[in-house]
Amino acid sequence: MISKSFFKSSIIYSIVGALPYASGFLLLPWFTAYLTPQQFGINAMYIALMYLIQIISSFGMDMSAGVLYFDYKDDKAKLRDFLGTVFIGISLLGAVTFMVFSLGGLRVFNFVFKSSDFIELLPFGLFTIISGIFNSVFKTYSSLLINQQRPVRFFWLNISNFILTIGCSLVILYLYPYTLYGPILGRLIPAVVVASASLSMVGIEYGLNWNPAYLKKILSYSTPIIIYALLTWIVTYVDRFIIARMMGDTAIVGIYDIAVKMVIGLDLVMTGLVNTINPKIYHIWKDKNLKESTVEINRYYNGITALFLLVIPVFILVLPVLIPLVIHKEIYYQAFGFLAILAAGYATRVWFYMFLAPLMFFKRTSALPRVFVISAIFNILAGITLIHFFGIIGAVWTNFMVKPVQALLMYLECRKVYTFRTNAFKLFY
Repeated sequence: MISKSFFKSSIIYSIVGALPYASGFLLLPWFTAYLTPQQFGINAMYIALMYLIQIISSFGMDMSAGVLYFDYKDDKAKLRDFLGTVFIGISLLGAVTFMVFSLGGLRVFNFVFKSSDFIELLPFGLFTIISGIFNSVFKTYSSLLINQQRPVRFFWLNISNFILTIGCSLVILYLYPYTLYGPILGRLIPAVVVASASLSMVGIEYGLNWNPAYLKKILSYSTPIIIYALLTWIVTYVDRFIIARMMGDTAIVGIYDIAVKMVIGLDLVMTGLVNTINPKIYHIWKDKNLKESTVEINRYYNGITALFLLVIPVFILVLPVLIPLVIHKEIYYQAFGFLAILAAGYATRVWFYMFLAPLMFFKRTSALPRVFVISAIFNILAGITLIHFFGIIGAVWTNFMVKPVQALLMYLECRKVYTFRTNAFKLFY
């Protein structure tokens, strides 16, 4: 039975958890007004770089900490040593990541993605590197709070990050219009503050004890995850760099990015809902020693599917009416023509998360790289081909097609360790 507390925590984890990422969408009226379309596109590329740094510096521990927590939650001493090892490890990895990227790694990145005309080390590249490193700490602690079912602390930490992001971005943007200081420092300052708060709370509650005995388990679980995360980054962000390289105009990157940002609300809400139900499902699997779906488990995913099949059409119809009220540069209205295709991709996204959960819980993360290697290859080849022949709409169709491909590949891996007993009709509606 789905409890009232579940609905309460769902609201907090889904909406509040989405705010740090949704701030980019909420700041669109000011970014589009006080940045040129070319600067807006370059900012999108710096955001992509920040998420890459975040992935590398966390080394998959942002995801593994929340899942492995269940192995130690009943033993306070082991939990203390485990969490101390995780957060000290992330801090050390962050220092190494900073040194590597500031001393030559960014030049390698620019060589691979042919982005040296748009991304520079000083000052914005360095600010972005630091933002990604601190965000990895914050994301790890947020993941832990979700799995610990601590919505109040999760709320205050994430709402603080959101308010700081909005406030810092707007103040600096007004002080330095038509430069990237506003959006980039607006990400850096909150990242440093909330990451420092996260480390302080971990230290106060658990201590920061380094115990190398936990490293083998952490790394064995996390290594496939970082490969999965890096490949996910390729699927999610490489299209901006392909567009910039093949079409030669970062304004087109900006138009595509704003179209993606318009539908990101769907992704954030879905991720929040999935993050809310997964701890419940993990408890069911652990307590009942299950390796197959049940009516109770299916009910959670069926509910998300039904919700999104209702929300997507409304979303597509309402957004083109509302956006012109806050964004006044007509160049960005070209994005409206892409909304239906981009939003439709989320109709199959819940399947992906449903098939991912058993692989995460039963520690079969070694399957994730296989899924995303194929997805990344498909995304790159389809993106290059379709963008070459059709321009920006080719990137839009690639974004749509990769989602059902990922869901199918995830199912083929998941069925090796988990038995699905579902009502196929409810998966579609």
